[in-house]
Order: sequence, then structure tokens, then C-alpha cells
Amino acid sequence: MPPLVRGGYIVTLAKEVNKEVNLMLSVFIPSSRKCISRRRYLLLFFLAHVLSFIFIAVSVKLHFTLLVIIFTVMLHYLVINMNCQRLRDSGFTYIKYYVWGTLAVYLVAIVLMLAEKFACDGFGTPLFLIWYFTTFSLLLLAPTETNLSNK
Repeated sequence: MPPLVRGGYIVTLAKEVNKEVNLMLSVFIPSSRKCISRRRYLLLFFLAHVLSFIFIAVSVKLHFTLLVIIFTVMLHYLVINMNCQRLRDSGFTYIKYYVWGTLAVYLVAIVLMLAEKFACDGFGTPLFLIWYFTTFSLLLLAPTETNLSNK
């Protein structure tokens, strides 16, 4: 292959990689123009959890309690943001009800966990986990509207 063709291929490949990176980073900023498909939602969900787990584990090891709280809040912000974008792409129009419902479930679960002294066999932890993974499962199964395009 001539060098110009190889260079053009590298530039094209770099543009495609840059496009994919921009699509992955778009989850941090709510947008009405980006579409999250099922595959991308699954990938972003696990990527956010793996990265948060690493950051939280390092923060716990270094005894930085404030960083643990910050990374946990960031994880839940990302999850709620991804879920809202996925709800929108599935045709759900009342997204604010999901946000308020999620925040209410989080608050009730935290209050129950505090009242039960963080016992895993209490009602707070299962309530949180059931809500968390039920919404994930339902949004993973929800079809994407066909009139949306992944720009």
C-alpha cells in the first residue's frame, strides 16, 4: 500500500475512534440529540460501574472517605442520566417522574438502612437493589424508537 493510502486509513480510523469516544463521553452531558442503543447502554452501564468500583476501592484503601462519597454520588448521577436518556430513546415522555421516583426510592432506602443499622437482611438494601436492577433490566429490554438517529 502506498504511504498516502495508509496515512488516509489511519486518519479515517482515528476519526472513527474519536467518534466512538465522543459517543461514550456524551453520557456525561445530557443531550436531546444523542441516542443510546441497547448495546451502548449495556456497555456504558458496566463501564461506569467498573470505573467507579476501581475509584472507590482505591479511595477506601487510602482512607479517603470524602472521595468514596463523591465517587458514589457520581456513579448514581451517571446511572440516572443514562437511564433518562434510555427512557427518552424508548419513547417514554414523563422522565421527570422517573427521576423523582428514583430519588424517592434512594432516600427511603437510605433511611431504612440507617434505621436498620446497615443490616443487609433488612428492607432498605433489597429495596434499593430491586429498584436499581429492575430499571436496568427493563431499559435493557426496551426497544429503541426507530425515528431517532444516532448522531
